[in-house]
Amino acid sequence: MKNKFEVSVVGGAGHIGLPLSLFISSFGHDVTIIDTNKKVLEGLRGGNLPFYEEGLDKYLKKAQKNNIKLSNNNQDLSKSDFVIITLGSSSEAKDIDLFKKVMDDVIKNIKQESNIILRSTTDIGSIEEIRSNPEFIEKNINLAYCPERIAEGMSLIELPQIPQIIGINDENDFLIFQNFFNTLNIESIKTTYRNAVFIKLFTNTYRYSEFSIVNEFFNIAQNNSIDFDEIIKIAKKDYPRLKNMPSKGFVGGPCLIKDSKTFYENYAKDNILLSAIQNINTDFFKSILDTCNKLFEEKIVIQLGITFKPNSDDLRSSLSYEFNNYLRENGFKVYVVDEYVNQEDTDIEIFKYEDVKDKTNNLLISTYHDYFKNLDLNNKKVVVVGYK
Repeated sequence: MKNKFEVSVVGGAGHIGLPLSLFISSFGHDVTIIDTNKKVLEGLRGGNLPFYEEGLDKYLKKAQKNNIKLSNNNQDLSKSDFVIITLGSSSEAKDIDLFKKVMDDVIKNIKQESNIILRSTTDIGSIEEIRSNPEFIEKNINLAYCPERIAEGMSLIELPQIPQIIGINDENDFLIFQNFFNTLNIESIKTTYRNAVFIKLFTNTYRYSEFSIVNEFFNIAQNNSIDFDEIIKIAKKDYPRLKNMPSKGFVGGPCLIKDSKTFYENYAKDNILLSAIQNINTDFFKSILDTCNKLFEEKIVIQLGITFKPNSDDLRSSLSYEFNNYLRENGFKVYVVDEYVNQEDTDIEIFKYEDVKDKTNNLLISTYHDYFKNLDLNNKKVVVVGYK
């Protein structure tokens, strides 16, 4: 079977699309990155990455040697054997409309008997709408729903490790997509469209629920004047059944919140547990603020970390970022320290720790980057929201 393909990645300059594009290119496929962000595309041409991910710079250099192509025009999809969709999505009406427009344009521009790999989070109705598009049918296009399950910042590690779910309703079509993933040394698992959609939303909702439930126990401990961090330290000591329990912390990012909301709205609108989980983070904000008010004698604080996860520069749906505004709204003067964040990406002023460490003894660690472990925190009153 053929082992080298023309591959285009729509949304290919984003946090999901770019690592995937460069990974595919490293196996010798002819890859075209399609993205509307001209500034980012220009940066990539000059060898500059739009965000940080460990090891991605080496993959970019290799891809440039392999003559990876960059475009902002869907007309360049016309020669593609495989078109991979990595657009951000949600259940909001405006995002659904944008997704539909993009898919219609993709179908318009791809060749006869091309293959679409849909990685964006979606619902079964949207998949059926794509498959019922008259031009999709006329061109005899194949569609697989292959949900993205890679943790942001871990793409180059997890892509070859995590099996690829292929949602599809035809065995012969499955073999087409399985062959493609075989060229990337990725194992494939066949299931239906409906199952693949459910799996994507369920797994992210389950993870969101885990984090949220721990946060709720923290809220309960706070209300009963119990030191939750001390409780967890003791309870987990050499106790295997709590080994994988997550720590308390802000549950944010571009996937967990929106996917759990979509799952709740599409499958479990009357479920009491999932309904309650949607509101836990609001109470968690109040509990952390209460901790700060009790520990700090003045309303001045140095906040360490505002990205949505450790060792990342991604501010999208970051609750650490939102909590910064929450602190200010409640009368705090806040000095933010986060070397991962570019000042041009935020209106919040970013400081170096050495420049503000003497401003106050109050310290809030909201996103625990590794480099914070090397900072001198002696004599500081520290509130830790979450650990890595």
